[in-house]
Amino acid sequence: MNLRSIIITNAISVALMLILRFIARTKITRDRPEDKIFVFIIYGVILGSVMEALSYAVDGKIFSGARVLNYAVNTVIYSANMLLPFFLLVYVDLSLYGQKDRIWKYYKPHIIIGAVMVALNVVNYFVPITYVITADNVYERRIFGYFYYVVIVFYFLSTFFLLQKYKKRNGAKAFINFWIFLIPVLIGTGIQSLQYGLSLAWVSSAIGLVGFFMMQQNELAYIDPLVGIYNRQYMDHILSSWISRNRTFVGVMIDIDRFKDINDNFGHSEGDHALKQLTSILKKSCNDGELLFRFAGDEFIVLKLASEPDGLTDFIEKVHRRLALFNIKDYPYKFSLSYGCAYFDGGDIDLFLKEMDERMYQMKETHHDEIVKTAPSPGASDTTSPTE
Repeated sequence: MNLRSIIITNAISVALMLILRFIARTKITRDRPEDKIFVFIIYGVILGSVMEALSYAVDGKIFSGARVLNYAVNTVIYSANMLLPFFLLVYVDLSLYGQKDRIWKYYKPHIIIGAVMVALNVVNYFVPITYVITADNVYERRIFGYFYYVVIVFYFLSTFFLLQKYKKRNGAKAFINFWIFLIPVLIGTGIQSLQYGLSLAWVSSAIGLVGFFMMQQNELAYIDPLVGIYNRQYMDHILSSWISRNRTFVGVMIDIDRFKDINDNFGHSEGDHALKQLTSILKKSCNDGELLFRFAGDEFIVLKLASEPDGLTDFIEKVHRRLALFNIKDYPYKFSLSYGCAYFDGGDIDLFLKEMDERMYQMKETHHDEIVKTAPSPGASDTTSPTE
């Protein structure tokens, strides 16, 4: 055991967390529970790193209260090692869904397991089943101590499957690859569990947490905050990538007819809700390989790699069907959409976007003319008598 190396390793972990806390301060609001949990995780890693270094520093040293201190330090380490992955799971769930009620509803077994393991960790002082501090104040791991690692893996896998399930249903969290966080943590924790004297768990957790935070920033940069789908910035990135690889693709631009009337008649809050409702319709209508973007305001674009101009025919038909189902429901407004398609097989991307835009507005003018024709003329009155 090299105490100097252990102190340096955990000092690096503390430094990384302090830097992350400083960087994240502008991204975190105290009103959101997920942000409070993220800050708690940062300070938890700092605490774990300090306790880890302290545990090695006092191990084998004889002084008044040394064994009690060694027990106390290791109790904190074992509890933090297990609980921080659970709080990461809670943080991810709140970030995805924003519903505190989900935590007890879906993670009751996780909470119970965590509470039992913490209780056993305290009981270990009286009945050493996890580890023992010998009369010489030397830490020795017992076989039950490995079960804590099983619980840690259980929490990590729960987080991974939570993200996979959300991605399958919504597709908006494509930038968050949980393996970027999980791999360094599993490697560091795994090596440390097999070889006492190495201190890698907390620094690997710090590295993973920094990577996870960086991926979230990509998510914030490329996802529209209101409707939760890709934004125009990411669309530009996708188009540049496809063009650089000489790919052909088809696109459709979609716009809500008379969206201003919804805002004027029902308020902007209801207008935002209408955009979310339409986003849901469009998202559910997308097939594999079809990417949905919020282009601007109430305009959306769907892109798909295709070798033929009619590559989005099935998508448009699905939108029509879902739109009809929406309009028979008891909502204060009905949706009418205009759209324009275009096909890109080389040339100027601005012309591709302009073509979609022009065709969409041609349809919008047609819809406007149809409304004008069917509307009663000004000053007209119904002169038909009830008996006629």
